[in-house]
Amino acid sequence: MVRLKNTEHNKNSKKKEIIVYCSENWNCSNNALRKLFFRRALHLRGPLAWLALSLSRKLRIFYSFSSISNRSLSIDRFGLLGSDLPQLQFSPNERKIGNNFLHSIRVNELKFVCLNVRDSVYLTNILGEHIHKHDYRDSEIRTYILAAEALAEMGYTVFRMGANVKEPLVSNHPRVVDYATNGMRTELLDIFLGAHCTFTISTGSGWDSVPTLFRRPIMFVNQLPVFAPSVATLQTVTHTKILLDSQTGSILSLQNLIDRGIAHRANSQAYKDAGVEIRDLSSEELVEAVTEMAQRVEGTFVETPEQKEMQAKLKHILSTHPKLQPSPNYYPIRAQFASCFLSRYPNFLDGLD
Repeated sequence: MVRLKNTEHNKNSKKKEIIVYCSENWNCSNNALRKLFFRRALHLRGPLAWLALSLSRKLRIFYSFSSISNRSLSIDRFGLLGSDLPQLQFSPNERKIGNNFLHSIRVNELKFVCLNVRDSVYLTNILGEHIHKHDYRDSEIRTYILAAEALAEMGYTVFRMGANVKEPLVSNHPRVVDYATNGMRTELLDIFLGAHCTFTISTGSGWDSVPTLFRRPIMFVNQLPVFAPSVATLQTVTHTKILLDSQTGSILSLQNLIDRGIAHRANSQAYKDAGVEIRDLSSEELVEAVTEMAQRVEGTFVETPEQKEMQAKLKHILSTHPKLQPSPNYYPIRAQFASCFLSRYPNFLDGLD
């Protein structure tokens, strides 16, 4: 986002800016992605980075100094991701490695899906006792088997992504590949697959940055918070987990979520404090959701008149409700809700105009 904003600034300003990235800490979650990025960026590290950072705080020749970890820098307030082309490119050798991998397992490179299901293992290893703040976002991979097989029956090869996962994805379908556990994965393929997939099915995690960077369609399932997806690439569709009143068991409407302060941000304790019980999507609901996404990408999905009416109403609410507008703390809401979600839960929009 920093690079996109810089590109946009230089299009419209006589005073051009050059970004220099300075890494005092060289740790990186994926070295293949780092290599792609720094082919396109001026980058300093080590003592030279330390010197540049020190000078940038003192000399007026440097226009500004910012930490890339500043969350506000990552917010796409003006929809640049949806209007600009990807800035990262694979080398000829990297493309050859990726294509050879797809050919080796007889994958049609024009028709495969990445499945990214968040579980508790990674954050348990990283954060230890703090994991319970985030467990509301986890899912069980076994509930995705039928959804993966439904996509496989539609002709897609499904790659289950991940580097550190709790359980294998067990399926006998030849086009369902548990890439996360079967010994195939490499850091380069983690990026190549996310960059070239037909679309991604994800519960929401850091890896989603890859299909986002390369403008691939994404469907978020079992997503929380409700309005977490703020990006809009080619297509972004969401089907949240189901939120229930913990006392009555009734499904909460969007108005309920706003009133309880959990529409935008929350953690596991916040949901409990708000009297909310969280239910994951059933296997059947996941099949319905991923089938809709495949049809949307293929251009064959047809909404019913009732679904069109609910989508129009929701779009109006998101653009006008005062508590759902962008602010310094919240990002623009761009993801479209799955029509199957609105059909199954028509009371979601009750009380709102």
